[in-house]
Amino acid sequence: MPLTRYAALVFCYLSAFNALAQTPADSSRALREVTVYASRLSQPGNQTGRAVTVIPSTSIARYPVNSIDDLLRCLPALEVQSRGSFGAQADVSLRGSTFNQVLFLLDGMRLNDPLTGHFGAYLPITPAEIEQIEIIRGAGAALYGPDAVGGVINIVTKTFAATERRHEAELTSTTMRGEWNLWHTSTGGFLAQNRLRLGGGILLNTTDGQPRDAPSTQRSDANLKTYSLSAAYDLTAKLSLAARASLDRRDYSAQYFYTTSAADQSRETTNKDWYQGQIRYQHNERARTEAQVSASRGTDYYVFTPTSVANDHLTHYTNVLLSHQQQFSDKVRATLGGQADRRAVESNDRGNHAQWHYAGFGVVAVTPTPGLALTGGLRLDHDQAYGTELVPQLNVSQQIGEVLTVRGAIGRAIRAPDFTERYNSNGRAGIVPTGFNVGNARLQAERTLNYEIGADYRPLPGLTAKATYFLRKGNNQIDYVPTPGGQVIEASGLTNLNPASTYRYAQNLFEVTTQGLETELAYAHSFTPKIRFDGSVGHTYVHVTNAEDIASQYLANIARHVISGTVGLTSTRVNGSVSGLWKQRDGSAAAAINRTQRTEYLVFNARLEVALLPKRLWLTGQVQNLFNEQYSDLLGAQMPSRWLMGGVRLALRR
Repeated sequence: MPLTRYAALVFCYLSAFNALAQTPADSSRALREVTVYASRLSQPGNQTGRAVTVIPSTSIARYPVNSIDDLLRCLPALEVQSRGSFGAQADVSLRGSTFNQVLFLLDGMRLNDPLTGHFGAYLPITPAEIEQIEIIRGAGAALYGPDAVGGVINIVTKTFAATERRHEAELTSTTMRGEWNLWHTSTGGFLAQNRLRLGGGILLNTTDGQPRDAPSTQRSDANLKTYSLSAAYDLTAKLSLAARASLDRRDYSAQYFYTTSAADQSRETTNKDWYQGQIRYQHNERARTEAQVSASRGTDYYVFTPTSVANDHLTHYTNVLLSHQQQFSDKVRATLGGQADRRAVESNDRGNHAQWHYAGFGVVAVTPTPGLALTGGLRLDHDQAYGTELVPQLNVSQQIGEVLTVRGAIGRAIRAPDFTERYNSNGRAGIVPTGFNVGNARLQAERTLNYEIGADYRPLPGLTAKATYFLRKGNNQIDYVPTPGGQVIEASGLTNLNPASTYRYAQNLFEVTTQGLETELAYAHSFTPKIRFDGSVGHTYVHVTNAEDIASQYLANIARHVISGTVGLTSTRVNGSVSGLWKQRDGSAAAAINRTQRTEYLVFNARLEVALLPKRLWLTGQVQNLFNEQYSDLLGAQMPSRWLMGGVRLALRR
């Protein structure tokens, strides 16, 4: 790494002591003050026994980003593997997990697409509706079901959150124009008036795109739109209803997103319609019952070349969740619940399939002595795809004095194969070309046993330091492995394969051991009532081994080292923020398309705002990839070079 990059990296760490209160450090305020809704118990953060980061809504607007998954790139102890501009397509990894091993929730309801984990970060929500974003690292399958292996990302919205809101109104809008015909708008609002709560917004990123390097003749164009509207109404002092409708529309050039073939001219169009409802009955201060339902309809239209037959997929996912939370005393609280969901796909490539899943779960939190919290969870899952699994979890936290919390967790987790892993190319017309991925209908669930131990230390007001060691032992790891066509035909019974070809065949392959260390530092300080500095920075080290030493397509892209953080300044007249990301991983190359993936890269984004009307209207300038780094997260998927944009930000609150 050149000296300038080392200097920039050191600057990122040192500046974490002087950064702004609208960044993740806001979220790292004393954990005892933060309610974590994703715990299923609405616990204080310091009692969960987990490594938790909570990003409040007040932080989101000032990050130098244009989408929610770009925001995730700035956060400590998280790896995002982006394929394009402004959230066009991205995979998310926590603690060295594959992108299929991270669970996304919207107000506690599963968002993960049943077709493929690549669509996990397609979040049908706009920033204006968000109350907070919760990142809970480590296994969570005992509470949430399959796929919560590396961790859980839960988005809590203002309309659905179990908080008291009676008289509140806000309108926020950021609109920017940029190079390559970029239009960005993030506009929305929230209203709470007596018994009624309303929220909604629009998130828009459209661009003609930057030209891709030769041999490509295409541009990285993208047309990304999200619309969302939600409402809640208190029928009585105890009974409330909430509902949401969201639409996510994406159309983008996907060249080299999934292949390194010289013939790749891919384009992809996806649509996701999301509907969600909730009935909440607050029996009293100690008891609450909730019934939730969500339904999504997704389409994916993928064309490899203009003359090839498109992959055309339609998915449906319906989920019903019933839970009851009870506080028996100041020392004991519990939640019991049940879940039923149905996943279905209609596809010209994967065929038509439908699967049911059922589960019952319980979680109990006990605080037997001051400062000690024990949280145990148990879930019984039954799925038509992988059978029945029992998933336990135990978390422990001990507060020592006012400045130190020691925590640990042990738990089992599972990851279910998606429709692509089970049926990819199974229904494809004609003979499947050599080198293509082929699904395996007989795949079983991945199983992992997870351990972690860590501490949160707050030696000074506004300063928080966190460290966590984690160990995950997994078996039945799913991956694609080059296999002779004859063997694939014998194992699968498929008739559309060439026995003389070689295919990447999905299999439950090997045992995997993943271990690592997360560290995070956050600091916030007000020098005067009008000037605040604040920031956060985190480092994650991950080491992955598998017993059979098999080259893994999924695991190959996981970075060994990731350092990310955001620093900045806020004042009456000027706001500024800088986010940085350094990543080190294995290098690779694809000669056919003249692409290389360097072993490391360092990228900065920056935003500067000047108030036209203090606390209401700002003139905003932003630079993505400030120092014009040439890089990629995934081989072939060229990330944007320097990108300039500017506009205005409006914030009106009552």
